[in-house]
Amino acid sequence: MKNVSCLLAGGLILGVLLSDARAEEDNIYYARCNLKVIKANHITWVNWQASPEYLIVGTKFKVKPKGKSASLTDVDTGATYTLDVGANAEKFMEKFVVKGPVNINRFSKDIQDNINNAVARVGMTKEEVYIAMGPPAWVIDGNTDNKTYDNIMASNLWVYKRSRFGKNIGVEFNPSTKQVTRTEGIWR
Repeated sequence: MKNVSCLLAGGLILGVLLSDARAEEDNIYYARCNLKVIKANHITWVNWQASPEYLIVGTKFKVKPKGKSASLTDVDTGATYTLDVGANAEKFMEKFVVKGPVNINRFSKDIQDNINNAVARVGMTKEEVYIAMGPPAWVIDGNTDNKTYDNIMASNLWVYKRSRFGKNIGVEFNPSTKQVTRTEGIWR
């Protein structure tokens, strides 16, 4: 009977440990796009384009959503960031992070360079621009704080904020091809 009790206790402990490991795994996400960092550790739904520091697409995070924000901890470096999602974090977090790794190697060298430099160019697809520049601050029918990734992807005009008082960046897409036809305000 003593051995059975030990086996049951051991099984219970193992179950708890496995459950904790699965819960930890459930909190692992990857940057869906380049995420601009302001004030050393803050990321916002506006994704200020003038910010020189950004976390590259595919960065692996432990994520803890809370209200309209989420805590992102870089798995490799241990650095922690606060993500201002703009609206309910759990519902709208998909604009910033996804469950699986994002592979940019499937794109041409030119597109990979644009993504690595966080810029949009004529001819890029919506997905490529999104990966490079992140979520826009506005689309044709309003700001994107409470828009989903799919809402944004359905729009053919994206507007990014360069900085609080700087000129905006516009990216227009052809409705048929879903490719950039015109950009305005891009520095690089």
